[in-house]
Amino acid sequence: MTFSPDDLAALASDETDTVRLRLARTLLQQGDPRGALIEVQCALARAGTQAPARLREEEAALLAGHEVSWLAELGLLPGDAVFKRGFVDRVTLDTRRARGVYARLVRREPVRSLRLLVDFTGSEESLPRLLEEIREAGLPASLEQLIIDRKNYWEVILDDELQLQRQGTRMLGLSLDLQDAARPHAGLELLDLALRDAEAARLETLEVNLLARGESSLETLLQTLERVGPRPSLRDWRLSFSSPSGKEWIRWVQLGSLARLLSLYPGLQTLVLPMAELPAEHVAHPELRELSLHWSGLTPCGPSDLSQWKPAPVPKGGGLQLLRDARLPRLQRLHIDFQYAWYIAWTPEDLVPLLEAEGLPSLRQLELHNCASGDALCRELVRTKHASGLEVLDLTGATLSDEGALVLLRHRERFPRLQRLGCGPWGLSEALWTELRSQYPVDS
Repeated sequence: MTFSPDDLAALASDETDTVRLRLARTLLQQGDPRGALIEVQCALARAGTQAPARLREEEAALLAGHEVSWLAELGLLPGDAVFKRGFVDRVTLDTRRARGVYARLVRREPVRSLRLLVDFTGSEESLPRLLEEIREAGLPASLEQLIIDRKNYWEVILDDELQLQRQGTRMLGLSLDLQDAARPHAGLELLDLALRDAEAARLETLEVNLLARGESSLETLLQTLERVGPRPSLRDWRLSFSSPSGKEWIRWVQLGSLARLLSLYPGLQTLVLPMAELPAEHVAHPELRELSLHWSGLTPCGPSDLSQWKPAPVPKGGGLQLLRDARLPRLQRLHIDFQYAWYIAWTPEDLVPLLEAEGLPSLRQLELHNCASGDALCRELVRTKHASGLEVLDLTGATLSDEGALVLLRHRERFPRLQRLGCGPWGLSEALWTELRSQYPVDS
């Protein structure tokens, strides 16, 4: 069977199986057993775990009798693909055999997942040509997952994996698990392929999950994004660390220019970065509403043995200097996770650029987590011009003593709009903790 792009798009978005079952009836009238497989597998999908044994037996018989020939028409062998709801749904294929097969496959089946296997027996050399073939043929409207799976028997190499979030056939979001930003013909090539797809013109979210340990330079990633060009529709951009193996390592990124990144997305509203060396540069954006700097990622990324954690194992670049002269007129939420001094040797002086910032007039929610200089932070907060506009001040994990609590109590009038103060009783005397809760809307 060969379908037009519109037919494949209809199958990809056919959540109720209306299109599939209509096609099944046509095929059955023509005596094509593929129609029976569509009907049986759609019934199995509806029944779930309650499916009767009869349907399982019918499915097995149909596949035993016809799967080899159906796959052969696509250039595939048994074991290469899985049928779901009557069509090829997932394909796992060595890159050497995938060449010449990809274009035929995506014209005939609404494939949702494609895993390309790469090893040391020649498939690595085939990968660049295969990726060019994918670029020429385009990504099918059904595709939700594209993986480069490297096999190495001497070390663990995590997969480069691209996830496409769709609403029907519309591409709303991209998520990339990236093993090595500098390696050619790998994850960034997948990202480039997806961003150049016509459907990505209205992309709303972009997330990159870094898998490598140690330092990762984002220059190649920035260059890839710049080559593709601006995406005015993008609203949410997130960079994070990911460890599918469950291990955690000390990791950080070197971001040569936050201003270059922001310039690509004029409609951006949310930006999340993990631990990053940020340069001291002028940063301006007219629409950004939320900025989150996770200095250790979403969870602490370091040796699993906590005794190995030591202060400042990595540089901090310009720290928070970029906030001093930043122009972010619509920024409402600023979140910074200092992670104490486990990774970066923060000093009270490092807080000054944030608290002296003039270009954050809309700031309403300030979250300063895990700050080891909690008392110094409180002394500066009551003097900052942002205090009068804050509705949320979250100091979760900050190292506070009675000294810091007294500063907040003596200057309660500096926070007239405050609706929530996030902090805990650790380090405070019972009397001051009680008084703090009586004067502030404390959320511990």
